[in-house]
Amino acid sequence: MTPTRRTFSKYLYASSFAALVARVNCDASPEGSGAEPWWKTAILYQIYPRSFQDTNGDGMGDFPGMTSRLRYLQDLGVNAVWITACFDSPNADNGYDVRDYRRIHPDFGTMDDFERFMAEAKSRKIRIILDMVFNHSSDEHEWFKQSRSSRTNPYRDFYFWRDGVNGKPPTNWPSFFGGSGWEYDKTTGQYYLHHYATKQPDLNWENPQVRKQLYAVLNFWAEKGVSGFRFDCIGEISKPLPFRDMTPAELKEDGMALRCSGARLDEYLKEMRAATNSYPDLYFVGEGWGMSRQEIVRATDDRNQELNSAFRFDFELQDITDGWRKLPWSLPNLREFNRDNAFEDNHHVWPIVFLEDHDFARSVSRFGSDRPEFQSRSAKLLATMLLALRGTPLIYQGEEIGMTNFPFRDVSQYDDIGVRNLWNDLVVTGKVSAADYLSNNALTSRDNSRTPMQWDESPNAGFTKAQKPWLAVNPNFHRINVQAESGQPDSVLSFYREMIRLRNSKSSLVFGSYRDISGKFPNIYAYVRADASGRTVVVLNFSNEAVNFQLPADIAVKKRLISNVSESQAELSNIIRMLPWQSAIFE
Repeated sequence: MTPTRRTFSKYLYASSFAALVARVNCDASPEGSGAEPWWKTAILYQIYPRSFQDTNGDGMGDFPGMTSRLRYLQDLGVNAVWITACFDSPNADNGYDVRDYRRIHPDFGTMDDFERFMAEAKSRKIRIILDMVFNHSSDEHEWFKQSRSSRTNPYRDFYFWRDGVNGKPPTNWPSFFGGSGWEYDKTTGQYYLHHYATKQPDLNWENPQVRKQLYAVLNFWAEKGVSGFRFDCIGEISKPLPFRDMTPAELKEDGMALRCSGARLDEYLKEMRAATNSYPDLYFVGEGWGMSRQEIVRATDDRNQELNSAFRFDFELQDITDGWRKLPWSLPNLREFNRDNAFEDNHHVWPIVFLEDHDFARSVSRFGSDRPEFQSRSAKLLATMLLALRGTPLIYQGEEIGMTNFPFRDVSQYDDIGVRNLWNDLVVTGKVSAADYLSNNALTSRDNSRTPMQWDESPNAGFTKAQKPWLAVNPNFHRINVQAESGQPDSVLSFYREMIRLRNSKSSLVFGSYRDISGKFPNIYAYVRADASGRTVVVLNFSNEAVNFQLPADIAVKKRLISNVSESQAELSNIIRMLPWQSAIFE
């Protein structure tokens, strides 16, 4: 049973919260030990392997490179790292088409390289989380090669095979990357299902042998010391059977509600958890793409023994339509989502908080200021919010130095299979103009977050010694890079370090309740975090103009703990003057 808030309070009064954080993050916390699970106080960092650090000069990141940067992550304050898809793959979708779940991708190194990385991470008390792509495999996986060889092959039912209807696919389901979600295979004269690329056939979780094999993969990596798993598109593993055509309304939103409506999801998640019960400390976090709040609550409620947390995309998708077109974002929508994501209605649910990952554009370019003088300040404001909300915060590589979107101008600059396929579907066919498509994709493409990490001012930002990296480096690396920011006390990187230290020292910023106090101020986002140890007030000005924010009558502040603007400690009152894009935390 997960320890209660009351049980946790014993530790608050027995020693400092910072000491407890160190204990939870460094030691195992099996259920019943009296400590909160380690992942509740963790600072989680996501690495995109091919873009983090190259050591062999092939223009692509690798595990030796990741190992060389663990000291940097430790100094930042990170104690858990999610490694994005790193298994053997033909790279139809940058590793999200797995060919062998028990082999490290050769581009990233060997199993020995991985194990050295694990040993170094352990010595620095950094836990490792691996990406598990269990909705689908590569069509080059041995299971699928066997499956497509004949209708009677023992592996046939590892995937979904169906006859066509009147010479057409079995249903009208589309692929997320364009075209039909069914691919005809002439070897056996049937179609196979693929929610994503044709080289990513969906696995059939209805088959218990599929589940057995996948659970064995989890135990294989857990035995190597991995502390958790992030499950890609987890809501899609249970299919809504029997298959039927999508309605026009369902097609309009890519049929996500239907794709995630399979009746056996909770059964599978419980079974998966039970199959790994030899490792009770494992952190299971799901990509909740397409899952409703109700489904996420059921899957992550700690009483149900399924997932521990799930990434929600309700807000992340509000400024993107059709998978590529940019829409304005809304501060009221952000406030509403964060209120909803605090799960004050069910404290058995523990959220994960994020603004960036490998599938979205850079947050400072999306939600920050477009004025150069406020760009870094707005990046710090976003850091303040990210690290002061209820839930486990995720920092995506480069977010901590304020990396921005790449200045894309031509479709040839993109690597993303989705961008290229939609170009063929929309632009080549004349449905959308090239200028319209390119101008929107420059703002929304996930390749914005996949450009190489900017370490210093040397060629290719210190990412690689190769003449050409796998994806071009953002030309602003001379200004935005780790080396330059490490020596600047007012840099985005320095602010992240300071903000992480503050979060680790204040239990209210981790376990406290959440209450929005923004009132009717259109550009202010303010909220209170409170627990038995005290109350913390967060105020954020999302605008290019100064604002005088009046606190509610029942809130008084006595001390400013941190701000992204260097200013004298003026006497505090119930009216707080917030400069453009200023953030501040008070007690």
